[in-house]
Amino acid sequence: MFKQITRLPVWLAELFTGTKSFVANPLIGSRRLNRWGLHVGRVALAHGVMRLRMGMLSWRVPREDRRQFIEQGYVLKKNYLPEAEYQALVREVRNAGGEVRQCNQGNAQTRRMLLAPEVLEDMPYTRALMKDPAFRRLMRFCAGHLRMPICHAEKVRNGVTDDAPDPQTNLHVDTFQPTMKFWLYLEDVSDRNGPFVFVPGSTCLSRDRLRWEYQMSLKAREHADRYTARGSFRVAEDEAETLGKAPPQSFAVPGNTLLIANTFGVHARGHAESGTSRLALWGMSRTNPFNPLPGLGFESLNRLQYRVLQRMRRREDEKAAARGAKASWHRAEGPDAW
Repeated sequence: MFKQITRLPVWLAELFTGTKSFVANPLIGSRRLNRWGLHVGRVALAHGVMRLRMGMLSWRVPREDRRQFIEQGYVLKKNYLPEAEYQALVREVRNAGGEVRQCNQGNAQTRRMLLAPEVLEDMPYTRALMKDPAFRRLMRFCAGHLRMPICHAEKVRNGVTDDAPDPQTNLHVDTFQPTMKFWLYLEDVSDRNGPFVFVPGSTCLSRDRLRWEYQMSLKAREHADRYTARGSFRVAEDEAETLGKAPPQSFAVPGNTLLIANTFGVHARGHAESGTSRLALWGMSRTNPFNPLPGLGFESLNRLQYRVLQRMRRREDEKAAARGAKASWHRAEGPDAW
């Protein structure tokens, strides 16, 4: 009881942040509070704040991009880079020498190279993309924040073990708030190597979506699925279409396609054949959903977020080593690490 009393101010403060776990925070997971509308209220307020911030950052973002992102939940731009620049970027990423970390989920393995400022010093084409004004405006609009997303080079390898299926292939939402992720595909994506799957329009707060959020909030804390209990709700196949404007859409796209998605929308990683992989530039932005200001875009703050992430990963390595284990995102070793 004493511990609960001392933790209460922390739990209360977390209500006004992006904290989403129904298990870790008993207020977020409270059936009584959610019956009174706590979860749905957080969802609605977070989306209202995001729309306000996006409005502030819409200047010089193409109208069609803005419309598609707001109405459908994603922006899709094929042939994003001139062909010569794209080919040079692919070669550069394939030969990059930054630290690679990997995470195994089921039988899929995701490897990521953090594109920190010191890594980009030896990657002129990638650095030029990250500094391109049109690219930055679009990223900031979709993120609703002036700080650029944290970017990685990403390789997803399918069927690398005999473990259970990849849990990311189940339809789900990442969290209760709008969250931006992007992929600039550096290889063709087909039904063989796991295309991104998204339910168009599932980011809109329709009556059906709010009703579903309410119902999920009442049972999330005791839910058998651990991802749902932690606030990343899994979506049944028969529910998916009712939460959007169309059935789930699979994005089998050619290389040099830029895809930006609001992963509050219903989405998944498509099923893939064993032995296949796909390479992309990948990034995400998730900020405090209740701050109505779009933040600051100083380059020093963009650099700081990479240093903070690097420090967090080193601490996770140390904690895992003390247990005789590896961190969930651990260094990939050996000549084939990338």
